[in-house]
Amino acid sequence: MRKQMSCVPAASMVISILVLGLIGADSPPATAQQNDAASNVGSALAIDPMFKEPYIDVDEWRDKPVHHLGRPVLFFASQGPLLNAQENPSAPGAPEICKFVGGPQFGGVEPPIVANATCVDPDFNDRTLVIDSTQEQVLTMPGGATIRYTEVKGHFPPLRTPAELPAGIKGSPTTANHSVVWRFPEKKFWHNRFFQQTYPLPIESLNVVDSQFAFTNGAFTVGVISGTPSAGYRVIAAAAKLAKVYADKLYGNSGRIYGYLWGASGGSVQSMGANEGSTGVWDGIIPIVIATDGLNVHTFCWDGFQALAIPEAKRKAITAAAAPGSGADLYAGLNSEERAALDEVLSAGFPRRGFETLESMPLVRVTTAMQNVIRIYDPSYEDDFWSKPGYEGVRPPPYLSAALVDGFTTVSSIEHDAQNVPTSVTLASIPKFGSIGSEGVEFYVYTADGTRITEGDVFSLAGKLKDNTFTLDPQKNKETMLRALSTGAKIRITNRFVLAAAFYPRHSVLDNGNPAYDQYKNADQTFKYVQRTKTPVPLPYIPNLGASGGRRQTGHLTVKTIVLENLSDPASWGYVGSFYAEQVQKAMGPVAADKIFRLYYQENAAHGADIDEKPGKPGTILIAAGGILNQAILDMAAWVEQGVPPPPSSRYKRDPQNQVVLSQQAEARFGLQPVIRLTANGSSRATVGVNQNVDLNATFDVPPGGGKIVRYAWYLGGKDYKFEDAVTVEKPTAGFTVQRTISFPAPGEYAITLRGDGQRNGDKSSTNMTPLENLARVRIVVQ
Repeated sequence: MRKQMSCVPAASMVISILVLGLIGADSPPATAQQNDAASNVGSALAIDPMFKEPYIDVDEWRDKPVHHLGRPVLFFASQGPLLNAQENPSAPGAPEICKFVGGPQFGGVEPPIVANATCVDPDFNDRTLVIDSTQEQVLTMPGGATIRYTEVKGHFPPLRTPAELPAGIKGSPTTANHSVVWRFPEKKFWHNRFFQQTYPLPIESLNVVDSQFAFTNGAFTVGVISGTPSAGYRVIAAAAKLAKVYADKLYGNSGRIYGYLWGASGGSVQSMGANEGSTGVWDGIIPIVIATDGLNVHTFCWDGFQALAIPEAKRKAITAAAAPGSGADLYAGLNSEERAALDEVLSAGFPRRGFETLESMPLVRVTTAMQNVIRIYDPSYEDDFWSKPGYEGVRPPPYLSAALVDGFTTVSSIEHDAQNVPTSVTLASIPKFGSIGSEGVEFYVYTADGTRITEGDVFSLAGKLKDNTFTLDPQKNKETMLRALSTGAKIRITNRFVLAAAFYPRHSVLDNGNPAYDQYKNADQTFKYVQRTKTPVPLPYIPNLGASGGRRQTGHLTVKTIVLENLSDPASWGYVGSFYAEQVQKAMGPVAADKIFRLYYQENAAHGADIDEKPGKPGTILIAAGGILNQAILDMAAWVEQGVPPPPSSRYKRDPQNQVVLSQQAEARFGLQPVIRLTANGSSRATVGVNQNVDLNATFDVPPGGGKIVRYAWYLGGKDYKFEDAVTVEKPTAGFTVQRTISFPAPGEYAITLRGDGQRNGDKSSTNMTPLENLARVRIVVQ
């Protein structure tokens, strides 16, 4: 229906998850609103459990070596008082140094920092930012119009080595390089705002903002490509605040600059750290397809569990049954154990529509990064699972026994390279592989006295097995393990850990009220399964801590927030949006929450928020949610700058399996997305003969204040998965109906899709960047 520059490409759910600047002495004075925001920090944070800890002494960090460049950069050189403050934070008139709260977090994450409009980050500031280039560029837009802009590229270099970190800190953004890019449109296009996107991994498309969307909506852009997933919100905040100072100089500005931050998937974790740990840096924050605390460990375990307990052929049948109009039952053909496993995964929140949008079938070994969190912080779990009463490994169900690979062998011979480094080993024997083959099989190495060798986050040899020869990966193996390899050395070939990890959620129920864990409790709230020993921070929370800046999600918001959650997302499960909304309402109260928070659900949308439709078959079952994100950004700006509240949050119900259910009536659903209802001969599935007519009837409605329907397009089941040319609505309206009669000349099953765009102002142009998209589907069986 349109082709545009990508706004927010879909974030991968690698959430291997797992920020504050300055106002210069010659910058304009803070506005009353800014002063109010800064003065409200104390009251907002006083009720926040995270801020009951005493402030850490910034000098503890200052006493550690910091490798400053020894020179200021660009126009910041003129800010003498600020630079003096960096050298003498107690000097008269010196800006406040941003404070850390508490001490090191469990897992070695640095403590959260309190970021406000005026404090200076002790590490990321004008003294440490290196400007690499400043260039004048031209953006050419569809239709040929151009916008000139200034592009500034720079970086924050590493300031410390890991050995120079304070005691108890293992991960800090100060040990990594962070690239920074600012893009400032020519002054006539700028309306005192900036847009910023964030993601904790160095993926450029997820850390920069589409220039066309930003410039045509009055914003300069801020982007940070971080060198560590543990950067939190410190670096992105510092880059944003320095960009504001640059903009004041560039534009000759003395007014307030409004800022808006968003992030998808892992970026949502950074965003949800910022919306509780900052004030005055950003005025609105939009977390997308969110990763609530614990989600990015346990969901991977649940994915592994369903892959283990339900054979692939039956999972494919489940996927087919999940499609609208399939006429099939999700549970058809499952035995009692498989039905129970499907119940468990669905009750954990995996969306029914998510089966259909999986790009590939889940694997038992879903992500080493997340599973290694268990190995590092709960090292006895593997052995306990297979040896202690109360764990499934002691009396394994048949599917677990069938998958298990476990056997000891010895090294028969070793090949070395010219530097005498082992390159391959021949093993005396290989145990029989189970029902899932070699998936998750590892090669443990032991010393002569039987002690298993591990080093850091490496727990086994890395390489490839062919017959009895194991070729070692030249990059991934640790020297300690390689040195232990000798003829006769003991090796254990096993998948014990990945199988045990699939059951970890049962044994590590979270304490935050998440409804996914109700299924693991008895009526008297006791646990059905033996629980792991509590750690200072629940283990599944640890990957989020680095990306969130050391913060746990409490619901105590300090910045206006809009959450976007997609209901066909197999990575960020739909119920987590409602759970987060409940946390906010519980923490702040319904009235206060309504003044600062919105939650919008999008149906037929998967992970991320792309502006372009997906090619091929996915494009017939999924919408592009990027236009909805763009509209949410503009609604946020109107909320902040003009006091215009955005549309009410989506209304929904959560069924007993934690599935989010939306009304089929737009006036009852609310939110941003239009509602499309489609039938074939009055139903979601029609059975007809060859060349027999089928009546398609569709109704389009937009929610209150949601705009007008401007276009629609049909896909009629062709093998090319292409839509017909879009039909532009002559007089855009908030609701209308479409009828069509079709027939098919050959037997088969035909999946029919009707896709439609709403637009807030009724803009029919194919290049508008705020299409509010949805679709509906039916199936026609021709006999």
